[in-house]
Amino acid sequence: MHRLETSSPNSLIGLLEILEDIGKPTDIAKLDDSLDEERTMLMNLLDDAESLKLITLSNGDATLTETGKKFLNSNIEQRKQLLHTLVKDVEPFHSLIDYYKSHGTREIQKEDVGRFLREKFPPGEQDDTFKILLNWGRYTKLFTYDSDVGLVVMND
Repeated sequence: MHRLETSSPNSLIGLLEILEDIGKPTDIAKLDDSLDEERTMLMNLLDDAESLKLITLSNGDATLTETGKKFLNSNIEQRKQLLHTLVKDVEPFHSLIDYYKSHGTREIQKEDVGRFLREKFPPGEQDDTFKILLNWGRYTKLFTYDSDVGLVVMND
């Protein structure tokens, strides 16, 4: 299962908007020129967008899917709801949702989420993965985080 690498939805939305402006399948090298991102970041964005079923990648070209077009033609709340549904099928969200369900709760301490991330994902990536969880989780309203008490709450 794919693991999101993009730290927030904003970069991914920017990629989709560029593809929409171009209006046809676009060579990845041209996207590299259009985006002010490092090559690795671009590849992560493309992989994440494809895993979320917002684009397809074929023969070095990126193309918006019907889901991607629907996303771009939606208002902000509809976008959040669509991504809310889509992120559940990628890591770290898929595993974390299972973790919440296995514990029979919607509230887990940040330290316990951190321990889970250390056990489930490559060493040294816990902070980045937690940041991805918070940024995407808040945007999609899948999770909230109360920093005062260190509580990560699943809203779904």
